[in-house]
Amino acid sequence: MELTLQFLIVTLLLEVTPGPAMLFVLYQSAFGYRYVLVGIMGLLTANFVWISLVATGLGLLISQSPAAFETLRYLGAAYLLYLGYKICRYGIGKQQQKEGAKPKKYWQIYVQGILTSLSNPKALLFFLALFPNFTQVESFATDILYFGGLKLLCLFVVMSAYGLIGKKIFDFVNVSKIANVISRSLGLGVIFAAIAIARG
Repeated sequence: MELTLQFLIVTLLLEVTPGPAMLFVLYQSAFGYRYVLVGIMGLLTANFVWISLVATGLGLLISQSPAAFETLRYLGAAYLLYLGYKICRYGIGKQQQKEGAKPKKYWQIYVQGILTSLSNPKALLFFLALFPNFTQVESFATDILYFGGLKLLCLFVVMSAYGLIGKKIFDFVNVSKIANVISRSLGLGVIFAAIAIARG
């Protein structure tokens, strides 16, 4: 129980820290809470990939290969730059829909959630550093499943809360130009995150 509480405290503190995932969720909240949930499913899928890499030992191989890690880092930064540009360029979805644009497709949001989380290979280093502190050699697979599940639960709870907060904000200001100012500020945040990742 003590290890579980320690893990939850560390994980929750890290989840609430602003980053690309949080900015992505806040942006999706402008479209509606269903889009938030679909985006979170994408984030959860990507986190499951990171956890699986750690569980199988592939994560360690990637982290110890400079070429592989740098490739992931630059590809991730490029994707975040693209995503940030789109957010800054087009603003929020509801106003686009009023102008006759087609609604966003759920599968696109899901894929964006996956790519947003996978775009930062430092997340792999986080998992590699975190899990050994809470796992034992004789029960490694079981511990990975247990703490990995807790990590996914923390992610879902925190990002859902961010989504609710974002939805309340956008519902309040959506009729004004402030909504697009907020949305494009989120886009700039994603761009700055991309630059930070590219710089290492």
